[in-house]
Amino acid sequence: MVKDMDAKLERFIDKCKSMGLKITPQRVAVYEVLLNREDHPTVEEVYNEVKKRYPFVSLATVYRTVETLEELGFVKRVAYWGGSVRYDANTEDHHHLICTRCGAIKDIQLNINWYPPQYIEGYRVEKYALHIYGVCPECQKRES
Repeated sequence: MVKDMDAKLERFIDKCKSMGLKITPQRVAVYEVLLNREDHPTVEEVYNEVKKRYPFVSLATVYRTVETLEELGFVKRVAYWGGSVRYDANTEDHHHLICTRCGAIKDIQLNINWYPPQYIEGYRVEKYALHIYGVCPECQKRES
């Protein structure tokens, strides 16, 4: 896992260099936080973690960095929950369980051999995602 994370960080740094983007410690820290978190954090949650290491980092910097990471394909938007966008550094094909009570998001692998047809009602399919909504075990415990 550590080697994979190091390789992803190295690819990110190489991509930034090739595009003429500065490699700042804050920018790297934002990506590290996203790589280390499997709970699909919001930008604000990423900001709170990065701020522990870099107290003078601004929320705007973290927003711009996450936006850049998304544009470069290093993270993806997972869901809009309660008005907050969440992000995932796992860009491989996978699906999500989303709690309808607390908004928790969990990665799942499903053996589904379904691929969207090339064209659906005139649309050119570029990507797809499967989200399964339900109530997580923690919320079920609180409800009983």
